[in-house]
Amino acid sequence: MLYIEAKVNFSDMQFKHASLLLIVVLLGTAVLTFIVVQRQKELDDQRAAVLKDIGDAIDVPTATQTPAQKIDPATLKANEYLSTSIDLNGDGVVENISIEVKGNSIEGTSTVLTASGSSIVFPGTNPDGYFGIVDIDTTDHEKEIAVSDRGGSIDYTTGFYRFDGSVLQLVGTVQGSYEDIDFAGNGTLTTQTRATTLQTWTYEDAFTLGTDHKLSHVEKDLYLIDPSAIGAHLTMLQDLPLNTDTNEVIGGAIATTLKKGEKITFIGCDDVRWCKTQSATGVAGWFAVEDFNTIITIDGTRVQASEVFEGLSNAD
Repeated sequence: MLYIEAKVNFSDMQFKHASLLLIVVLLGTAVLTFIVVQRQKELDDQRAAVLKDIGDAIDVPTATQTPAQKIDPATLKANEYLSTSIDLNGDGVVENISIEVKGNSIEGTSTVLTASGSSIVFPGTNPDGYFGIVDIDTTDHEKEIAVSDRGGSIDYTTGFYRFDGSVLQLVGTVQGSYEDIDFAGNGTLTTQTRATTLQTWTYEDAFTLGTDHKLSHVEKDLYLIDPSAIGAHLTMLQDLPLNTDTNEVIGGAIATTLKKGEKITFIGCDDVRWCKTQSATGVAGWFAVEDFNTIITIDGTRVQASEVFEGLSNAD
């Protein structure tokens, strides 16, 4: 009888101890969960604060990011305007012209040119923020508005606009800044265009203004590199036969063969497929190019230009 009672008391004790242990475990879990939740909240708050700081750093006032708003009118040179008044189309009525660059370097920019209530958007990513007045053809009694954009890596483009008395119209877009373009006054302008063949170089490029008030490109069979430019004088890394003309890519007549180690002169390209060079002895010839800088030899072999010539210009 006493044995049985003692056994029952022992079982009750085990149950109490187990219950107490369970309560302790549950309390410990609750405390740990609370600590984890609080720590996560602290981390979230810290992350939010960091993101806010980054956002504040990026979201600076638009005035410090918009090129036009950065420009102090007192610093503008001749033929650089934020606004001006002039008779553009020779009808005796003065047009009020202004330019505004909307947006910023983070969100992107939009250059809006306005003349007497007519507005037009100039496409670009890095606008100068001002415009100039030019006269492409002095005999047509019209002047054009020139707007330049620096592009992603200072590859300038310029758009030219005319005002017909009612609306602004795009005359044409060329490479180069209008401040570096030569206007002959006879309807022709000359600029520097970046070549798309063989290496990084520019050539003199011409455009003419037609009776339709549109600029047309003056096509040439050969665009010349500046003899003093990087890439105008090269050294041969391997032999290269030159074609006598641009009629046949493969199997054409050979004018001469440039020899490995020879110092040669790069003359220029048609900026489509054919480039012209001159040997050290003064003999000139052509070679074909595809995909910017892959040379196709007379026997049909394709080789990278960097494996054929030393001294090429590879600027971005």
